[in-house]
Amino acid sequence: MPWVKEDLCKGCAICVKACPVEGAIEMKDKKAYIHNEICTRCGKCMEVCPTDAIRSNYENPALRGSRMGGGRGMGRGMGHHRHDPGEW
Repeated sequence: MPWVKEDLCKGCAICVKACPVEGAIEMKDKKAYIHNEICTRCGKCMEVCPTDAIRSNYENPALRGSRMGGGRGMGRGMGHHRHDPGEW
C-alpha cells in the first residue's frame, strides 16, 4: 500500500488528480492522505508525485520489524514435507 512521507509532500495535489479512485487520496493539513481501504494500489500517485513523497509499502518504517510484509514465510512450510500416500 502506498504511504506519504509527509516531510517531502508539498501539498500540490497532483496525486489526487491522477488517482483513478475517487476519494482514495485527499488533502489533510496541506498534505496528501491515502485511504488504503479503498486504494487499488495502481501506483499512479507514485508516478506523478514530483517530490517522490508517495512511497511503496516496503519503504514504510512503520512496518519495519513487524511480521507484516517483507515476504517472511510466504509460501514456506505449507506442503514442504512429502508424505507417503499410504500414511493417510
